[in-house]
Amino acid sequence: MRVNIQHLSKADNKPLAPVYLLFGDEVLLLEEACTGLRRKAQAQGYTERLSFAAEPGFDWEELLQSGSSLSLFADKQLIELRMPTGKPGQTGSRVLCELVENLPADTMLLVISGAVDKAGQNQKWFKALDKAGASAEAKEIRLNDFPGWIANRLRHKGLLADQQSIALLTHYFEGNLLAAAQEIDLLALNTDVDSTRASDASAKPDAQHQLAALQSSVSDNSRFSVFSYLDACLAGDWQRTCRILDGLKAEKDESVFLVVMLSREVRKLAQMAAVLDSGSNRNQVFKQYRVWPQRQPIIDQAIKRHGMAGWQSILQQIAKIDKILKGRSQGEGASVWFDIEKLSMQICGLKTI
Repeated sequence: MRVNIQHLSKADNKPLAPVYLLFGDEVLLLEEACTGLRRKAQAQGYTERLSFAAEPGFDWEELLQSGSSLSLFADKQLIELRMPTGKPGQTGSRVLCELVENLPADTMLLVISGAVDKAGQNQKWFKALDKAGASAEAKEIRLNDFPGWIANRLRHKGLLADQQSIALLTHYFEGNLLAAAQEIDLLALNTDVDSTRASDASAKPDAQHQLAALQSSVSDNSRFSVFSYLDACLAGDWQRTCRILDGLKAEKDESVFLVVMLSREVRKLAQMAAVLDSGSNRNQVFKQYRVWPQRQPIIDQAIKRHGMAGWQSILQQIAKIDKILKGRSQGEGASVWFDIEKLSMQICGLKTI
């Protein structure tokens, strides 16, 4: 039976299924569901926990034997199997089917797997686990659903799910649930809000103080240097852009991440410029591409600075830098940072030779 993986992390007293299969690439959702199931299992008498990992050389027979042995000091046991590849192989498939078929009433099986494609979901082992209990997929939270996920996360922590906070978090953490969750946890600490007081309206911060705390956290944390670079670069602030680039070079090599994020941003700008050239309303375009209000002046300025043709040309230059990073092309300087800095100055509006 397929269930929503986010529901598994919620505290409740519902009877547990004998078998759970959690699979997918979204690590945060997988781990939170596992934690939620462990807590429920503990509360329902599963006091013994056995853990296995299906890595190269794993003895599948040991897993099978564990299903028939229970400690003298435990009423029930939880068996956990981590299967990173999502492919148990012929022996593993046989053992899983046999284990599920003969699973004692005092034993619960939790299988945590990497992504399983459609073909894998049609295999005997997958169907056996799904039929015996519940399966849940940790799917990627897509851009359309990301603001809603953030809103729920903020409310769960007793914070305000206001439009500006959601927009800021969406901008900085799109596609990175773990980092978004960490930032929301930090925000709750900085604003002295606990999720246990979420129902107390007086405990919640007002929107202005919450946004100020969030903006301060984002700007002060070193891991957001790449995002600060993007803002400075698009705003045309070449001096600040140079300072940030110098910092990134001095601290650690962030060139790959920087190029990936710059490519994403420039691609969006080229698309927006094309839509605007077709006569679309500017406010509607900002809404369509989820440009939060405080960033709209920067984005508007950047689009006007280069136009559709300019941003498309810049996108082509980013592709060349990507080839340099992958060793498929030679850069102009001693390192790829020379090419990145030259392109950054061009984005800021300076003429480069």
